[in-house]
Amino acid sequence: MLRLATVGSGMIVSLFLKGLSGVSGIIHTAVYSRTRERGETFAAEQGLPLSAVWTDMKALAESNTIDAVYIATPNRFHAEQAELFLRNGIHVLCEKPATVTPEQLIRLQMIASEKGVIFMEAIMAPHQPRFSVLKDEITKIGRLSGAQLNFSQYSSRYPAYLEGRTPNIFDPSLCAGALMDIGVYCVNLAIALFGVPDRIEASAHFLSTGADGAGSALFVYPWGDCQMNWSKTAQSRIPSEILGDSGAVTFSPVSRILEMLRWNSEGDANLLFGQEPHEVSLANEARDFVRFILDPVGTREEYEHFASLSRESAKAMETIRRLSGIRFPAQ
Repeated sequence: MLRLATVGSGMIVSLFLKGLSGVSGIIHTAVYSRTRERGETFAAEQGLPLSAVWTDMKALAESNTIDAVYIATPNRFHAEQAELFLRNGIHVLCEKPATVTPEQLIRLQMIASEKGVIFMEAIMAPHQPRFSVLKDEITKIGRLSGAQLNFSQYSSRYPAYLEGRTPNIFDPSLCAGALMDIGVYCVNLAIALFGVPDRIEASAHFLSTGADGAGSALFVYPWGDCQMNWSKTAQSRIPSEILGDSGAVTFSPVSRILEMLRWNSEGDANLLFGQEPHEVSLANEARDFVRFILDPVGTREEYEHFASLSRESAKAMETIRRLSGIRFPAQ
C-alpha cells in the first residue's frame, strides 16, 4: 500500500482526497502544513491523527514514512518542493502547472528518471476514460476546420480582489493568474488532441495586481485554427466546440470534458457523456498515478506520453506568456 502525503490544504486537496478514497493501492497518511494549527485542523478533517502532521517539509521528505506526495501549493513553489521529494525517492503528483518554466519541468523529469520514481502533472482531462471517446468522436465529424476551447470561470476570490485585497490566485509573485490557473487546461487539451501547433498567437488582459485576469490564444494548424479563451473574472455559459465538415463535438468544461455531445450536419445531437462529481475526475488522474508507480514497466509508454504532453504544454505556456506580456517577479 502506497503511503501518500499532501502538501497544501485548499479545497482542491479535500476534493482530491475524497476521490482518492475510491482508488486502490494508496492511502493518505501524512499532512504537511506551514503551521501546526492549520495542519492539525486539516488532519482532523481527513480523519488522521495529530501524529500525521508535519511542519518541516525536509524532515517529511527524509522520514521514510511516505512513498508518494500530492503537491497543491502556489505555482511558484512547485519546482522546489517537487525536487526535494524526488531527490529523496518519493513519487510526486504535482498540481497543474507542474512548473512555471519548461526548463524546470525537464529538470524534474530528469531527476525522477535518475531516482527511479514517478513525476506526474495533475491535469484532469487526458486522464479521463472519456478522453479516448472524445478523440474517437472527432474522427467521425469529417474534415476538421476549427476548434474553440473556452474555460471562463468566475473566481470565488474575485470579490476579494474587488475589495482591494490580493488573493493568491491574482498574485503574480506566486506565478499565478488566469493563464496559469485555467488557461493551462485549454493549452494542454489542444496539444493532447491536435499536437504541437505550427504557430501561436496570444493576448492577455491584466488586473491592477499585475496578474492576468483573462486572455486568449490561437493555435494555428495545417487543418485550421484552435481558438482558446479563458477568464477568472467572468462565467461563460458557452461550451467548447470542435468543428468538422459533417458535424461537431461540444463539451464543457475543458478541464473535465463533461456534457459531451456529437452533432450531425442536420443539428441533431447525441449525448456521449453527461456529468460526474469533481472528485471522480480527480480519482481518475490519481488512479493513473498509482498505476505508473506500481507497474512502471507495463505503463512506461503511457507514462512517457504524459511526460511529453506536459513538456510540450509547458513550452506552449511559456510562448503564450512571452507573446501576451505575462511576467512573474520570481522568474
